[in-house]
Amino acid sequence: MKWRVIAIVLMMSVSIAFAQGAQGTIMGTVTDPTGNVVSDTRIQVKRVSTGTVYKTETSRNGTFKVTGLPAGTYELLVPTIGFTFRPYEKKDLRVQSGQTLRADARLEYSGNLGTVGDDTFLTIRNRYAGLKGPAPRMPDGKPDFSGTWNGSEDPSAEQAATLPWASALQKERVQNHFKDGPSGFCLPGEVFPSSPLVYKFVQTPKLLLQLVEDEPNFRQVFLNGTHPKDPDPTWKGHSIGKWEGNTLVVDTVGFNDKGWLTDGFPHTEKLHVVERYRRPDLAHLVIDVMIEDPGTFTKPWNLHMTWELAPGEELIEYICSENNRYRSLPAGK
Repeated sequence: MKWRVIAIVLMMSVSIAFAQGAQGTIMGTVTDPTGNVVSDTRIQVKRVSTGTVYKTETSRNGTFKVTGLPAGTYELLVPTIGFTFRPYEKKDLRVQSGQTLRADARLEYSGNLGTVGDDTFLTIRNRYAGLKGPAPRMPDGKPDFSGTWNGSEDPSAEQAATLPWASALQKERVQNHFKDGPSGFCLPGEVFPSSPLVYKFVQTPKLLLQLVEDEPNFRQVFLNGTHPKDPDPTWKGHSIGKWEGNTLVVDTVGFNDKGWLTDGFPHTEKLHVVERYRRPDLAHLVIDVMIEDPGTFTKPWNLHMTWELAPGEELIEYICSENNRYRSLPAGK
């Protein structure tokens, strides 16, 4: 009887080892439009049938390998990297047991058209990788969001459900490489913090001040305040914050219709934005955003961002030249 039990255990171990060995692999190299490798960037592989997501990062030579994949159909995603590269997606990757599938990714430039030295997102993220510790607290016990943060966009944003006019305008803005964006005219470049830029947050018991080095503006969130009955429409609207446990809920109304949302989407004065800020530990800031505008979208649009602390960074002086020659050049030049 003893030997029979041992034999069964050995057979089970062999079966498990065989099953693990029979799992598939997706590997490849990530390059930019000129063929240079893109190192230290995130890779996501999703199994279509279950929605399970496997994550890794490219090595210093731009290669990646995702192992232990059950047989099935997968989608490969390289999320937005700073503002230099657009997100990349490859669908219908069919992995068989024991197979290694090659899936190289060649990224495309986004709004800054690959300007050298113009995007420090990856450099800053890698510089402070591995920071650990508990989230700091204010004297009243609430999380303290103060600090310098390496901002980022939603790495896998859900598709916005837009009205036809908004969809057509956003497509046009993408095709002309955002050359008519407000920031090119020395105007505020974003409606709420959502870009791969360096931000500085300063928190007091009554105010959260958000600073950014890329536009001639700032943002105030009045904690435990109320909206004016008839707010004067502005680029960033009027923001108030209230606590729900350890989450700060920021509600913003009173926008004009001149600003651009992320990815170049337009909006109307009906825009309403709700942000939920959480700091689960020292080094991370989790931001969930709900955007609703019945003049632009057919349903609310949700974004999810995770920023990383950059304690050794400081905001630099921002200078905006109104003689911006980029606007007069043909798209892509």
